Amino acid sequence: MNPQEHIKNAFDRMQHVFGKRPAMASSSGVMSARLVDGLRCEAREADWQFTIDMPVDGVGRNAGPTPGVHGRAALASCLAIGYGICLARAGITPKSLEVVVQADFDNRGLLGMDDVYPGYLGVQHTLYIECDAPRDAVNAALDEAQRCSPYLHVFRDAQPVTGQVIFGPRPSTP
Repeated sequence: MNPQEHIKNAFDRMQHVFGKRPAMASSSGVMSARLVDGLRCEAREADWQFTIDMPVDGVGRNAGPTPGVHGRAALASCLAIGYGICLARAGITPKSLEVVVQADFDNRGLLGMDDVYPGYLGVQHTLYIECDAPRDAVNAALDEAQRCSPYLHVFRDAQPVTGQVIFGPRPSTP
């Protein structure tokens, strides 16, 4: 079985199972980030651990990518993977597929200066794709991928966010 067929079959099976048992589709991700040295963080979720830091000119040590790099990577890779899934499900094999994300920002917002918004001022994504399939079929698969892209929605739509502060260390987990 080629990779495209494997992807198609796996996602078709998931859709079938989740259609019959919607509760199986519910999930949560829990990420923690611990400040360990200056501004360097060690982030962990399940078995994954990585370092996040600020660049030297941002008073970090450049020991890892910044939070913004991870955020842009989340959007670019979520789109690329989603396109790959929807193309495979449509029976289309791209010769090449690359997503580029550009986010514009004003670093004064990070510092609370001049009432400047600290978030992105704009985000653009561009897909570069080569394939031999009919353009209408490709566009239909790409539209479906964007409709179903979790991180495109995270970036584009308001999300409910709550927070709390607990004074003291985090309790140990068994």
